[in-house]
Amino acid sequence: MNILATIGQVDASIQYTDRPTVKVVIKKDNQLLILNKGLLPGGGIEPGESDHDAITRELQEELGFTVKNIQTIGTIVQYRNLLDKKYLVNGYTATLDTTGGVANPQDEGEAQFTIQWLTLEEATTYVSESIEEAKLKPMGNDTNQGKLYNLMTTYDFLKRLG
Repeated sequence: MNILATIGQVDASIQYTDRPTVKVVIKKDNQLLILNKGLLPGGGIEPGESDHDAITRELQEELGFTVKNIQTIGTIVQYRNLLDKKYLVNGYTATLDTTGGVANPQDEGEAQFTIQWLTLEEATTYVSESIEEAKLKPMGNDTNQGKLYNLMTTYDFLKRLG
């Protein structure tokens, strides 16, 4: 997949572990799904799993959704130095197919998703504001750094849809 951008700084003293993931911009009518103040649904790709299989599994686990018309956006590389990981975030767009499936959240964060449907312009502005808020938090732990990097990834994917 085409690498669109790199977030974070490479540290030559770190031996990074690759962590392939998927993120999906879900479309419904003229709106896009945004979670938790600016994030996209998705998650890690398990060994032996295709990107499409991971999308199907993650959307079912997190939201009880299915999608169709999956299209590639590209890849954002995140150097998460606090975890010694290089996240390879493969971005996709898809159209919402069904809702109401039984979700199976894997952690408390997934169980408490807030869902918003916004136009592309609204989503881009909203995520930009969320990035500015996230930049004000200390980056000494991966929770804050990871949220910032994921917001930046969301923003980059959204900008490529315009």
